[in-house]
Amino acid sequence: MAFFIENKELFKLQPEEGNGLRKCQLGAIWALKSHFTTSSNDIASLISMPTGSGKTALMMATCFELNLQKILIVVPSKILRRQIAEQFRTLQVLKNSNCLQSEIEELKVYEVTKRQKTREQWELILNEYDVIVAHPNSISPYYKDIEPIPVDLIDAVLVDEAHHEPAETWRKLNDFYSDLKRVFFTATPFRRDRKRMKAKLIYHYSIDRALEDNIMREVNFVGEQVGIQNTNEALMKSAFEVFQKERELNPNASILIRTDRIEDSIILTQLYNENGFNVDYIHSKRSANINSQLVTKVKNNELDGLVCVGIASEGLDIPNLKVAVLHATPRSIPYTIQFLGRISRQPDDQEGNATLIANKDEVKGEVYKLYKSDETWGKLIPQLIDEQMQRARHYKSSQAKEADFQMPELNVFFSALIYETANNFEFKNVGEINAKDPFEILRIEQQNDDSPLIIVTAYHKPLDWASGEIHIEDFLDVHLLYHHSDSNLLFELTTSEQALASFKKELIESDLKRLPHSRLYKTLSQFRQSDYIMVGMKNAVSQGASQPSYKTVIGSGVQASVRASEGRVFSTGHALLKLGLKKTWGIATKNGRVWAMKRGTSEEFKNWCDSLVNLIEDGPVITNLPGLSFLASSEPINNIEELPIAIIPNDLFFRAYSTIIHVNDIDPIRNCIPEIIPLNLDIDNNQLQCQLKINEFECELLMNLTEDKIWSLITDNEIRVRADKSENDIIEKSLEEILNEYYPSLIMPSGSVVEGRNKITPNTTIENLPTSIWKVKDWTGCNIRAERYEEAPVAGNVPVINKTIELINTDFEINSDVLILDDGSHEIADLIWFQQNTKQVHFIHCKASHGENPGRRKADCDILFTQAMRSIHWISSVSLIDRLRERIQGNSELIQTSQATWDTLADNFKINNWSYNIILPQPGFDIQQVSNRDRINNNIYELAIPMYERILGSMAQLEIWGS
Repeated sequence: MAFFIENKELFKLQPEEGNGLRKCQLGAIWALKSHFTTSSNDIASLISMPTGSGKTALMMATCFELNLQKILIVVPSKILRRQIAEQFRTLQVLKNSNCLQSEIEELKVYEVTKRQKTREQWELILNEYDVIVAHPNSISPYYKDIEPIPVDLIDAVLVDEAHHEPAETWRKLNDFYSDLKRVFFTATPFRRDRKRMKAKLIYHYSIDRALEDNIMREVNFVGEQVGIQNTNEALMKSAFEVFQKERELNPNASILIRTDRIEDSIILTQLYNENGFNVDYIHSKRSANINSQLVTKVKNNELDGLVCVGIASEGLDIPNLKVAVLHATPRSIPYTIQFLGRISRQPDDQEGNATLIANKDEVKGEVYKLYKSDETWGKLIPQLIDEQMQRARHYKSSQAKEADFQMPELNVFFSALIYETANNFEFKNVGEINAKDPFEILRIEQQNDDSPLIIVTAYHKPLDWASGEIHIEDFLDVHLLYHHSDSNLLFELTTSEQALASFKKELIESDLKRLPHSRLYKTLSQFRQSDYIMVGMKNAVSQGASQPSYKTVIGSGVQASVRASEGRVFSTGHALLKLGLKKTWGIATKNGRVWAMKRGTSEEFKNWCDSLVNLIEDGPVITNLPGLSFLASSEPINNIEELPIAIIPNDLFFRAYSTIIHVNDIDPIRNCIPEIIPLNLDIDNNQLQCQLKINEFECELLMNLTEDKIWSLITDNEIRVRADKSENDIIEKSLEEILNEYYPSLIMPSGSVVEGRNKITPNTTIENLPTSIWKVKDWTGCNIRAERYEEAPVAGNVPVINKTIELINTDFEINSDVLILDDGSHEIADLIWFQQNTKQVHFIHCKASHGENPGRRKADCDILFTQAMRSIHWISSVSLIDRLRERIQGNSELIQTSQATWDTLADNFKINNWSYNIILPQPGFDIQQVSNRDRINNNIYELAIPMYERILGSMAQLEIWGS
């Protein structure tokens, strides 16, 4: 029996009547026939065509045109297996195109639903059937307990959705049938993990061409922004609105809903059905019969649509699908395109574009550009595919998992993070640890307890230095962990922090403490001051846009070019020194890292770590690097002795491109810097009690320097943070993890700054504040005990904000200046005044007096000075205008300013053309008293010094208004 040969005369590739095959299908057939006239079967042929362009009909036509007898068709899911089997039995798609006469007998197709154990079983099957349709799990030689179809019993293998081929089960199939004709069909001839497909691309029909030829329709993207927690209901509501409109235009339109877990598919089905939909779910655990029946119901409009899990959507043939919802957003371009293919087909009985609904807040990976762009997807997707195709040059794998693979001798670059450990520290579960997907542990070695523990992991990734052009399958990373038990120091070397994080918590169960700066500095104590070749300086005082967060000076003897005045703002970030001709060492203070410009074996790494131990343990504690004593000094602390003036969240983190803070059951909060308010210091228990405020949400926050985890949130709510710093740098962690990794800065009354367990003391000689900052104002008619702005205040009883507006009116130009009332939660300032003639931006923080008469009460300055330091963030900030626009659309308002005047200023605002001034109106200050440094118990003057230093370091001016 050879069905396709015996019935060849009934098949016409280009029939004289009827529609015939599409030109892309004909092009693929001709490419295949041409390929097999000049090529052997050593490597499979690969055909790339968009989903919906007719790959199933192409496979059928291939069987006729290549005169195939017995064919194996490999598919990635049970749902597609059943679908392909049914379509091949009837060959109806060829009949519909007039390529095949309708009276042809039914093709005998065997759907493999269980594994076969013997050759005899396959002989019986192939004596009766011409086509076998199977999932790799049923036939792959990868599995030891099954008998694959013997090579001599079939003459060709067709692989649908062939982008799965690099997976081990698929790859073993490809290798096993390497002597046969093999044709791979896929919409995406590349993979996110860059793993090589062992096939030659012989025909590529682009999505761009498919759109031009009306095979596919464009996809409209509805990008919701619903945060990163509890998003299902919001996406469902958006889907309901879109689907209702779609059904009015196309009554037969159906919906496809994607998630990535079986349990979620059940939850989503219930959610959608409770809100007006009629849907069911399909996944790999349901029987092929049930899945097939549900697909048929959608085709017949007995169901509105389906909830699918993962690859269950691949190959789904439901032409009337028009709307798709992603409750789990794919991170790869290939899978995104595969999924879009389900809805982008162009049926004759529907009109308009398809619609995809997704949550933009959850986008990661290489699809970032797609979801964040304003371009239509009809333009973007072809561009992205072209980029991928150009980069998809594949090279031979390292085959690191092969039994005969030999590990190279270690020759690692000496770089180590150094941690302090407890007395009873030990590695746990050595030999039993497992890395989290996608990493895999290949080898664990340790000569003895005093030697470094060596762990090698594998991960599929492109070579970082090759611009994505050269790809390997198993990228190896090495991790060395050396514990010096006598000194309780742990040295950590890794070539991949992600890979190390995949198993580190299982190996090290206790929390580790970063090495304090003062101990870290000692590792460079042997070097001469003149040997610095690089100095990096970290902004330790004025976190904001007006001063750089980091400065780096490179050259010979570079410390000579670092100005002593920079010690007011900067502390040591990193340094690189040279000792003689061959020895160069460096440190970085952020995570306690030391490195040397050399490579060596694990034993040589251990010896280097031992030499670091000697330097760290010997000699007195030092507060700065030799020769850089003019920079802000650092010393370790285990407690704080007074209540901070203010606590400023880490500016380097919260000035990321885009941040989302998501608290359970609260709408996501975007680009918001949390407020941390110090409330009480329990010196006996070494605990600082704070209040954390994120818009309207509040909870308790504790700091304790004696705990392994310094910052602890006291709340039953889960608070997650996502920061998009770039397409490839996205951080998603709990807020508590963020606070313990990116330490907030505690501004102390002494002028020092506490970050983690380090107290940084700026090098400043400021003892007397300039008299120009103190301003006496006339507060006649002001109720100095009332602060909040009133629309129509009672004469003689005007609140402080209203009176402040009166005071600036003498200099306010009504036709050009802008005044914004921003009093409220997460305010920039109570008032923001853009003064055009002087090109000054004034941030005005008003506070009511705690007493009936002016004086020098400390309570009158506590919150006021904290707010002044928080507004440093907005000095020279590129986000200032956008933030004010957002606030004005909310509860903030323009005062004495027209919308046109504000729009003109906002549209033409250039940061560098403006200077900045912070004004602090407090009628409770008696200026004569508070400005007198020599007055006994003048706490306000003492507290004003560190505030002024920070504002001065931010390149702004300060005015304090009082009575």
